[in-house]
Amino acid sequence: MTLSKEDGQLFYKLWLPLLDYVNEKYSINTRMKHMAGAKSLYPNEVKEIADKMWDDVSVIDDYLRECTDILEQHQSILLSWKRRIRGTFVLERHLKKGSIFISMDDEQVYQVSGIISSWEEMFPFTPLPIIVEATFMPFKNVIISDGLIMPFTISIGHNMASGLKDIYRNAKKNDSIQFVL
Repeated sequence: MTLSKEDGQLFYKLWLPLLDYVNEKYSINTRMKHMAGAKSLYPNEVKEIADKMWDDVSVIDDYLRECTDILEQHQSILLSWKRRIRGTFVLERHLKKGSIFISMDDEQVYQVSGIISSWEEMFPFTPLPIIVEATFMPFKNVIISDGLIMPFTISIGHNMASGLKDIYRNAKKNDSIQFVL
């Protein structure tokens, strides 16, 4: 599952100017300016800026104080990103309504939607499960990532994969899969 075309565009309309603000405020990468208008971006460079923001989400409040022309409903979306979850996750399976990620820290199970591409499209030839470093964030009524996913080149053995399936099945049985943050 992915966001609608309109919501995907809205995400980037909100996300990229926020990253520009963080980059300018902290002088992280002086070569990158106006990401919102860039034709291409290097994920590792963007991740460096996003990581600075995720380390101190109060910068979102600073951004909203300085950018007074942002619609109230868009401000709500931006503020919701302060509830982001960062960590190492296992991408365990793909479903029609999103892909299933299990936190390596606490075994919490999340259903995460793609922004413009599904998770299955992003990892088309990669056998599941795979381990990734990711940041998940709310967007309206679903969970998405910031798009800056770093997969690990570690193979998961049969026993661990079986244990992950059990975690997913138990979360499904107990209705404890997180669909929103």
